[in-house]
Formats: sequence, C-alpha cells, structure tokens
Amino acid sequence: MSSGLPDDRLDSWKEIATYLGRGVRTVQRWEREEGLPVHRLAHQKRGNVYARREELAAWWESRRRTLATQPETPELGPPTRLPRLERVTLTSAMTAWPALSSDGRFIAYVSDSGIDGTTPQIWIHQIGGSTLCLTSRDCEYSHLSFSPDGTRIIFTAMDGTSQHVYEMPTLGGEPRLLQRDAKCGEVSPDGCWLACVPRDGVAIRVAARGGMGFRTIAADLVDVSCITWTADSRSVIVHARSAPSTEPDWWVVPVNGSSPVDTGVTRAFRDAGMFTVPAGVAWMDDSLVFSAAGVRSKGVHLYRQRIASVTYQPVGAPEQMTSGSESGWLPRAGGRRLAFLSSRADMNLWAVSLDAGSGAAVGPLRRMTRGPAPTGYLSVTRDFRTLAYFSFRLGHGEIFLRDLQTGAETVLPDAPEGERGYPAISPAGTQLAFGVRLPAGHQEARPIFIADRTTGAWRCLGDDCGGRPRQWLNERFLMIERFARLNSIAIIDTETGEQRELLASAERSITNPRLSPDVRWVAFDVAPSGAPSTVFVAPLEKQPIAESDWVLADRFASHPFWSAAGTTLYYTPTGTIPMVRSAVHGRTFVPETGELGEVIPVYASSEMLMPAYLPGTAPIATPDQIILVLGDFRGDVWLMDLPSRASGV
Repeated sequence: MSSGLPDDRLDSWKEIATYLGRGVRTVQRWEREEGLPVHRLAHQKRGNVYARREELAAWWESRRRTLATQPETPELGPPTRLPRLERVTLTSAMTAWPALSSDGRFIAYVSDSGIDGTTPQIWIHQIGGSTLCLTSRDCEYSHLSFSPDGTRIIFTAMDGTSQHVYEMPTLGGEPRLLQRDAKCGEVSPDGCWLACVPRDGVAIRVAARGGMGFRTIAADLVDVSCITWTADSRSVIVHARSAPSTEPDWWVVPVNGSSPVDTGVTRAFRDAGMFTVPAGVAWMDDSLVFSAAGVRSKGVHLYRQRIASVTYQPVGAPEQMTSGSESGWLPRAGGRRLAFLSSRADMNLWAVSLDAGSGAAVGPLRRMTRGPAPTGYLSVTRDFRTLAYFSFRLGHGEIFLRDLQTGAETVLPDAPEGERGYPAISPAGTQLAFGVRLPAGHQEARPIFIADRTTGAWRCLGDDCGGRPRQWLNERFLMIERFARLNSIAIIDTETGEQRELLASAERSITNPRLSPDVRWVAFDVAPSGAPSTVFVAPLEKQPIAESDWVLADRFASHPFWSAAGTTLYYTPTGTIPMVRSAVHGRTFVPETGELGEVIPVYASSEMLMPAYLPGTAPIATPDQIILVLGDFRGDVWLMDLPSRASGV
C-alpha cells in the first residue's frame, strides 16, 4: 500500500480494490465480513459505492494484526467432518424459505431474484438443471415444504388480512387452498397427514392429507412455529411455549393426542451461553437441525443435536454444521441433504441527515458502529446528547452509551449478572432503566433495574415486573412493554414499583410504543395474531387509553417514532418482505389537536434494511438526523451433504 494518502476518495469497487492491491471480490468480502469502511450513496443503485483513503488506511493497520491472530476454527462444536456444500442461487437477492424434495432433486424457495421493489415469488430449481418462477401474485409467501412424493409444494400465503395454507404442483399450476387462517403447513412422510399452525400460534392442527377438516392437538402450547415431522410420521416437532409466561423450547408432539414433550434443547443451549433462533427446523435421522448463536459462536450458525428416541432429551454435545461470518438460517432436509439460507450478518447503527424544512432525509447513510451482531433498543436524552442502545458485538449482551456530539462510547459498568439489555435513558440522562435475561429456566422473570448515572449505583425495581423498559415519561415514571398472550403497555412508578395500565386490547397485541417529545401523545403498533400491524397515536390525558381514542396513522406499517419537535410522526411501512423494512414515511402532526397531514416519503434504501423481525429496532430522530438499525440481509440458498451419524454416537 502507498504511504502517501491524498485526502480524496475512491469512487468504485475497482478503485478500492486497486488501492488495496486486491481483487474486487476480495474487498467486497472484506466489506461484508471484516468491516472494510465502504460507503454507499443514498437513493442510488447497489453498485454506487465510495471509500475514503484515510479510512481504508486506518482499517488496514487495525486489521493487519487481528486478522493474523484470529482462530481458524470455531470455538464451539466444529463439524466432525467437512460437509460438501453446493450453492443453489447466484443472485444477490432477498431470498428465504428454502425447501428440499425428499429425493433431493428439487429445491423451492422464495426470492425477489435481485430486482428491488418487486414482490418475492416462489421459485423451483431442479438440481443440476433449470429454474422456474411458479407464482405471480402480490402477496407474502413463506414456510415452503414438499409433499413426500415431490409432486406438490405446500406453502403459506398472506393476502393482506390473513394467512392460509395452499398446495400447488411442483412444476407449476393453480394453487389449492388446504387450510384457512393457518401457516407452516407440512405433510407427514407417509403422506397421510397435514400438520399446520393456526394463525394465532395456539395449538397444532392435524388434518387428513386432503386438508379438509382438522383436529387440534397440543391445545396448551402457544407461540407455535417452525413445524416439522419425525421420520415415523408419529410426531411433529415445533418451537413453542407451554404457557405465555414460560420460556420457549423445541417440543415433540405426538399426533395421537398424547402429551407434548419438552426436549430441553433450548434450555441446554442457554446454559452454555447460547440462544437458539426459531428460524426453521429440520429432522434428520435422530437429530434436530436448527440455528443458534451466542457468546462462543461468531454469528448465527446451524447446529445438529441428537435426540433420544424414548425420552426426547438431548444426547451428547451439539455439532456445529456451519461456520464463518455469514448467518445460517431456515434449514430443511430432503434425501441425505440439507438446504439452508446463508445471508450476511452485518447489523449496525446508521444515521442519515434530516432536512429541517421538509423533515425528509438528505445525503448518504453514515455508519455509526461496526460488527455482525444484533443491535437495537435505541433511547435518547431530552437534549439529544446521549444515546443508549443494546448490542451483542462484544459476544454478549451489553448496554452502550454514546455521546452523539463526539462519538465516544462507554459500556454500562457494574451491572447485575446476566444478559443486559432493553435500555431506556431518562430525559435528563441521570438514570438508566434496563432489563436482564436471567439464567435458563422454564419461566422467564423480567426484572427491571435502575442505574444512577451520577453515582454508578443500581437498584432492582422488581424481581419480575412482567415486561421490559421502553421510555421514561419523566424522571420518575417509566413506560414498559408487558408480555403475555397479547402484549400491552403499562406505566411503572420507579420509586414504589406500582404499575398502571396504559394501553391494552382484548384481541390485538400492542408493541413499539413511543412518546412524543411533549409527552402528550403515544404512538404504537397494533396487530391481531398472525396479521400485519397498523400504527396508531393516542392522547395520554386519560389513562388507561380506550380503544375509541386511538387515531389511525397508517395501515401496513410499524415502528413509529417522532421528530425532535414532535411535529412529524415517522414510521416504517411494510414492504414486499414484511420481515424487513426498506423505507421510512412521515406525516405532519399537530400536537394541540392530533391532526395528521398527508403521507410523505422520508427515506428509502434497496440495500441496507431494518430487521423488523427483531424486537427493539425502531429508529429514533434527533433535530438533525435519523438513527436506524440497518443491515444487509441478502443471501443465497445452499445445499449441504448430510452424512448419517456413526452408530453409537
């Protein structure tokens, strides 16, 4: 590298690669996996990038030493043998929900094929052959699977108001409705039964192969997701809770109506400092295959855990099946192969400047943090000087405090044991409320702690407050989000611990609350189980707030937040892939009357996306910028050979 560094910038991947003396693909990989400081021009095409020479030089010097000392193998459970991998898709696209036929000849998946702004469709790919798009409707497709004979694809489609399970011929044809108000459909290996999950995630439906009529099993399980069958067609495996207040785990549910069995796999992972990710599941031989992440594993990877045939408890140590900096998601088995999604894992704080007059974003995105880790729960002081947020980039959950004027950061010191998160900084910045995830157990307690930033002392507000901090009303009262079958919002007195209800609904969950700067209004998401969310605002003068006082801001939207002056309500509209958000819209707001103006576009990006599927990712606005949690979640489908475990292992 050159020692003379002129103060200018490099305006293409080719120029960046030439400056670093590497190929274009290498520097693109460094940007994706190693934090190479590359910037993108807002509202431009994907390839429009630039880099500053002085930033590249600083990165090179900092990484020169660390790259040489990084371990070559993961610290936790490396694969016993290196599996053969085959890449199926070759587009830089939003791709999800791969499914593999039982003979391993066909793979189906959902993808936007790399064309921004289009609705992702279902595609079928013959291994070693051609690829065909099977659908063209403007709806959300998910949870793909094949019939045992490989002639049909079962999938879930959301039409804007509800989810339904359909099937269609593998090589194309008219979809046929199997189950209304349901998701996660999958046919048993013997071809006799269809299992699916009701839209509200309570219990499991089992119907005859034709899909007509059904019976309910595991009626006590809630938040059911990620269904798959055991090889003998006698049981299904799901991710679920035994009650609203208990911790989720993987359950084996016999279809004959016998009691479900908690495998304890998730609990064992938590004991090891890991957490499982309910993003797909596969059953292979006598083992579960799923995603997990944690302290000893860099990123989200696939793991294989053997399950005892009689007790359904974990046997032996889990086997890590993928490694590297990309995330492994949505595993599905077929034949002796495993299909999964490998996507980029970058997730960080970014900022974009605001035009004072229009309230719209101007100029390019600016990266604020680096690291392939979950980030969120943004909270800012009344003077917009200090930002509190959560990040996993140190390998465990920590709360960071950032000076927005200098960029300097500190980590919350001297806090209780456990995974710290859910920060909410008080308006004056003198107090910080936060939560802690306690060690494993069947029922999670949600204590709230209050740290005095002047003295450094902290105190426990309650061993189980039933919810997590969200935002302070003043230096005494704190708004919290409570968790049950339907989320609700409450206010807790941080001196006495007493709570009073603020927002609740008998039929809909309420999430992502944000108070206006004058603390006269609250904005929030509302959604029935399994349905898209809607943004409302409501006045705080009467508490609890009746549903009749809610004011509709926008349908098919979520994650509201306010401008610094409280005269604009921002939110993120649902796009073609509801799991992520690619835009911010706004409406002018009159605090005196609650009147909302016309919808205005504020920000849009086809590349850096907000992970709406994760809690705590709502943006926040200061007088001159919007701070967002963004990542590049594009990925491709891969196939992995899956050899049987040796007998006796």
